[in-house]
Amino acid sequence: MKKDFRKKVIELRKKQSTQSIIYKSKKISDIILSLEDIKKASTIMLYLDFNNEVKTDILVNSLISLGKKVLVPITVKENKTLIPSQIKNIDTEVEVGTFGIREPKKEFIRKTDIESIDILIVPAVAFDINRFRLGYGGGFYDRFIEKLRPDSITVGIAFEFQVFDSIPKESHDAQLNYIVTEERILK
Repeated sequence: MKKDFRKKVIELRKKQSTQSIIYKSKKISDIILSLEDIKKASTIMLYLDFNNEVKTDILVNSLISLGKKVLVPITVKENKTLIPSQIKNIDTEVEVGTFGIREPKKEFIRKTDIESIDILIVPAVAFDINRFRLGYGGGFYDRFIEKLRPDSITVGIAFEFQVFDSIPKESHDAQLNYIVTEERILK
């Protein structure tokens, strides 16, 4: 069920033009930057996009220029965990790592305590209108979200076509505080 649904949405995402992805990603970044919670936060963790996900480079650069401490995940395949690492310059400090996902180069790894995260911005294959996410199936983010401070805010970002009335979900799947698309904010 989950597997088929995931495959269907990934196929939809593959059909998006590069121009469409860039345009919608910019709109999503603008919405995120306008959120009061983002303005108040000092430490924000977000993913580095790949495979037609919402592009995050503009957002990373904007948050750094606003003086935010910006963290990105390092993926540890063996125990399916994410390690937050501070990034100061996306152009010089990043390379392709685990699963083909961009991560900090070894010399720029600045491990940061999960406790310090005010906002976590997560990718997904799909979301539902009740703010549940369907990830890629590894459970990396579900496990990570469980370790956040209770007052940390979770934000899912996706294109509007990735939001459904309902998605296949299980008890361990995390419900987020916000979903932001190029068209709306669900909270």
